[in-house]
Amino acid sequence: MCSSMTIKSLQGDIFWGRTMDYNTSFFHESPVGGVPGKIVSLPANKALPTQSAKWTTKYAAVGVGIDQSTALFDGVNSEGLAGDLQVLVECSWASADSLKQRGLKAIKGEEFVTLALTTCKNVDEVRALAGEYGLLDEPYEFGGQGVKIPLHYTFVDPSGKGIVVEPTDHGAFKLYDSIGAMTNSPEYGWHETNLRNYVSLNDNNYPKGSELGDYHIEPIELGTGYGMFGLPGDYTSPSRFLRAMFVSRNLDPFNSKDGIRVLYNAFKTVLIPQGLGRDPQHQVLTDYTQYWSGYDLTKKTIWACGRFSGLSPSSYLALTVFLRALSS
Repeated sequence: MCSSMTIKSLQGDIFWGRTMDYNTSFFHESPVGGVPGKIVSLPANKALPTQSAKWTTKYAAVGVGIDQSTALFDGVNSEGLAGDLQVLVECSWASADSLKQRGLKAIKGEEFVTLALTTCKNVDEVRALAGEYGLLDEPYEFGGQGVKIPLHYTFVDPSGKGIVVEPTDHGAFKLYDSIGAMTNSPEYGWHETNLRNYVSLNDNNYPKGSELGDYHIEPIELGTGYGMFGLPGDYTSPSRFLRAMFVSRNLDPFNSKDGIRVLYNAFKTVLIPQGLGRDPQHQVLTDYTQYWSGYDLTKKTIWACGRFSGLSPSSYLALTVFLRALSS
């Protein structure tokens, strides 16, 4: 379970962020093993030691990924293009032969964010890239074992353009123009249609109540808190998608200097506390927010909160990473 959303300042600057929600720890804390989450930096003009497609980076990138790996969960590059991966159950893969027969290059899903951020300047180039590749039906090797996670991806650039990339066509990608938020399954088109069920939601309180025929209904507590009344409050992906959309589109106008703070506050509506989504077959496992990362696409910076590899288990990281040095 993950969520992402985009907001825009009065000065036109774009801020984008994501939560990483999962039931196995990204910080070596899970009873069934964990993934060593880490801030990963990738320089420009370097051949990466990848597991599928081979390429030389064109742009520097920094983000959250796996220690001792080039795989990124999310990140931003030196041009301000940002993106992430999230679970999509409807994901599909194909064999190398099948992809080749269709004129597609093979890429392991866990490496697609890295590929896009290190070779693409903007969303338009991601769109073109997605037409050249398909997901390879082979596991990603990590820690002596192979994993194959069903994934989809979203990318946004400093112009505000966004794209959602879903490998649902026998490994090939289906593309959607992003409307500013993404969560998990179902496919993106379903979320866009479901949004239409909430056309009556608005951000207004009702201090005067309302009329029900000749009967006047008095509001509770002078009408406060009625803005967005009826917005789902559970942690399913459809409900988180709706909250991400309505919250991000109804924020007070803000200046760029406050962008990261405003972005984080917007994400409070989708952060998942530990213990509220237990696996009935394995009660020790519970989905919760492992980390949050926020990106200023104009300044090409990342702010992240989480217990990353190399830090003490109780420490939280709030940092700013600039990409200019990596680009040289």
